Amino acid sequence: MPRHQGRTPVPSPSTNGATENTAASATRRALRAEERQRPHPAPTLDDRPSRARRSAPQKRMRSALGRGLVGLTAMSAVGLMMVTTAMPALAMDSVTAVTSTSSFTASGASSSHSPAEQSIDISADAVAAPAQRDGYTFTEVPKVVVPAVEETTPFTLGLGWVLPVAGHISSPYGPRANKPVDGVGSFHNGTDIAASCGQPVSAANGGTVVEAGYKGSYGNWVLIDHGDGIQTGYAHNSTVLVTKGQTVSAGETIAEVGSTGASSGCHVHFETRVDDSPVNPRAFMSARGVSLG
Repeated sequence: MPRHQGRTPVPSPSTNGATENTAASATRRALRAEERQRPHPAPTLDDRPSRARRSAPQKRMRSALGRGLVGLTAMSAVGLMMVTTAMPALAMDSVTAVTSTSSFTASGASSSHSPAEQSIDISADAVAAPAQRDGYTFTEVPKVVVPAVEETTPFTLGLGWVLPVAGHISSPYGPRANKPVDGVGSFHNGTDIAASCGQPVSAANGGTVVEAGYKGSYGNWVLIDHGDGIQTGYAHNSTVLVTKGQTVSAGETIAEVGSTGASSGCHVHFETRVDDSPVNPRAFMSARGVSLG
């Protein structure tokens, strides 16, 4: 009978190890196959490389520093605004002194010295300057001063001639075929201007009266010397209003229309003489800008 009959066989260590390895390999293969068949979701942000995760603390640190700097800048601006706003108001109230202090400490940072104080001193004698406002000035345009026209008659000697009487020519200057009345010549030395009796007779220009009164066929007569050898005569007047030697001006009333002397009706016999010789009154006055009609 064999020596080991009746004993329980004990597997050797090598045999057991081989068996376990075989079983483990089969299990891993099954797991890998199962893993391959399982659906895999898309990678997320958390699946990114660890480099991004490592940079997160650095970003948080920079963000904290940035917030600290922003806070520091904001506090500085507020302090400056307080000083700027206070200064005009204090100046208007003539306060003798004002001190504005702004200080701050950054979060998480330390300061080795205190900020310098800002101040302004205003004298008690200072006077607040008036506020400058927009405006305009108005300058009145100077009025144009028109010199007053001297109220002198335009009929004075040398300034112009005037019509002796308003009317129409009833008998022109020159030869006459028929004498209208007895006592007159065949040559008419003047121009007859028919007008209503009593109508004013004016001096044709300024001068000196050399004859005034009744003169034969002329009736009531006036002769004026204008100088430079020029004379004018006015006949058949009802009334003479000037005297010999009197100075008259152009347009001045010297007589009234009538029908005295050798006359057939109310009219003015108007004569013009140059160097004591009669000339055509119509042409003479027309040359001086006056129409006898």
